Amino acid sequence: MSDKPLVSVSCITYNHFPYIRQCFEGILKQKVNFRFEIIVYDDASNDGTSDVIREFESKYPSTFKVLIQEENQYSKGVRGIAVRYNFPRCEGKYIAFCEGDDFWTDPYKLQKQVDFLEANPSYSTCCTNYSEVDEDGKILKTNAWDGIRLSSIISHEVILEKYKPKILTTLFRKEAFKKGFPEIFFEVFNADNFLSALATEHGPVGFLNFNSGCYRIHNSGIWSGKNLIQQFENQLDTFEKMKLYFLKDFQQIAISNRIYHIRRRLSRLYAKEKDFGKSLSQMKHMVKVNPIDSSKVFLGNLIAPFR
Repeated sequence: MSDKPLVSVSCITYNHFPYIRQCFEGILKQKVNFRFEIIVYDDASNDGTSDVIREFESKYPSTFKVLIQEENQYSKGVRGIAVRYNFPRCEGKYIAFCEGDDFWTDPYKLQKQVDFLEANPSYSTCCTNYSEVDEDGKILKTNAWDGIRLSSIISHEVILEKYKPKILTTLFRKEAFKKGFPEIFFEVFNADNFLSALATEHGPVGFLNFNSGCYRIHNSGIWSGKNLIQQFENQLDTFEKMKLYFLKDFQQIAISNRIYHIRRRLSRLYAKEKDFGKSLSQMKHMVKVNPIDSSKVFLGNLIAPFR
């Protein structure tokens, strides 16, 4: 077995004390025929998370690379934290992710994914299915992906227009990011979308149909802690910024379609909250793209508050 890690696992933590042990244990239980490293970034947790991190670092000094901030960077507006702080420390040919409140359940996750990418050099990425759990670990949904998302190949256009892999299930080729990251990447909230789009410019995602881990939904989550309106507002901002970077005709079309459907959903959500000003603001953009569909949405928005 080579001394150099083949896989780097990026782990971002902030006040994940109730969950961080389960996260680390799921990574350490991986059964592989190669070496991997765990690249941990803690954004100045104040709940004891950093003590657990140091405990694991002390126990596994050759596996853990730890960076613990003294001041919280996210609250200062710093975005793209995994890329900014963890990627430069990753030595592996491949990069995986597991945030401190999520966890892996399949001990062969990394081995299966590495085997796939080693055998399929034209793919930039691979991902799997996953389950959703609550803050206590209770299963909310097993195999969260179904239907069209079970397709074996996820193209660059699909990433831009429809959906992306869940980051905790994803394994990227580090080489897919050899050109670096544009400044606008560090301005978006949904960095996972941008990251997957950048990677798939160099090859599609392979979907491996097995369940590899659990995504935790809880009120303190960076994403799951937001309400639907906040989530869609952040998505809208992200894709509008992505449209400034991905400039090829087919990319512009795909992102425009995604933006239209985000605005469509936002207009309905605002209407349900009786915020008709914001609802109409979205409609003004929509009608320029698809006036027929927009008129149907408008009529539905009128009765949305009463449903």
